[in-house]
Amino acid sequence: MRSLPKNQQGFTLVELVTVIVILGVLASSITSFLRFGTKSYTDATDREALISTARFVVERLNREVRNALPNSIRTIGANNQCLEFVPIDKSAIYLDIPVAPEAASNSVDVVMLADSLMPTTQYVAVYALNSNDIYSTASGVIEAFSSVDNSGNKQSPSKINFASNILFNAESPTSRLYFIDLPVSYCVENNAIYRYQGYSFGNYDSDGTPDSTATQILMAEYVNNFSSSGNVIPFQTFPATLQRNGLALTRLKFVRNLETIVFNNEIQVPNVP
Repeated sequence: MRSLPKNQQGFTLVELVTVIVILGVLASSITSFLRFGTKSYTDATDREALISTARFVVERLNREVRNALPNSIRTIGANNQCLEFVPIDKSAIYLDIPVAPEAASNSVDVVMLADSLMPTTQYVAVYALNSNDIYSTASGVIEAFSSVDNSGNKQSPSKINFASNILFNAESPTSRLYFIDLPVSYCVENNAIYRYQGYSFGNYDSDGTPDSTATQILMAEYVNNFSSSGNVIPFQTFPATLQRNGLALTRLKFVRNLETIVFNNEIQVPNVP
């Protein structure tokens, strides 16, 4: 029998099996490397998204609470799950306000800037000493006004008109009057933080959170303050004293794909009567 030339000889079975095994090992190594790189990228992306979400809600909360009516910050709901406050639109210096034993009046003269008020602003507040004064509209601290005759400059008094004769509870030491909006709340619910606005003073559900009249806006996800391993109280407040401003302490725990981030934050609310 004639033998075939060397350049026409094929591979043996052993050689084919060896090549297949080597290619399998290489493919497995490359797949593991690609999987590790993809997982690292995904974890880094998730971590960055989690940090961005946490920073956004914390910064937004800081800005709003710092502009809150003095002594209006408080916690509501189970386990202090909501931080509530009253936003300030503008402040003004009043010339005189009706305070007992003076006669009630349906108007107040103030010195205010030329800027117009926001459409949602409908209350004024004078010298609130605690949150009970603010959220109980019968306290003589918060009064709803019907209109404002703005003179357009601070050299001429402007007039705040009320629907009926009113009396304030006390004079402000600095003769300061605040134009305020309806309350706002940040609540930790269902592993998320929601912002509530547009509800009236005293409108709450049975659990102490804003009722269905409020507008709910999602602010952040992946919040895990209430977990089976133990509760992390999200909000605490401390009233202002003669030595310091009011304080709102926030502790928010964010968890996503085994990544955990805890933000501890202290917000000061200037106590300007």
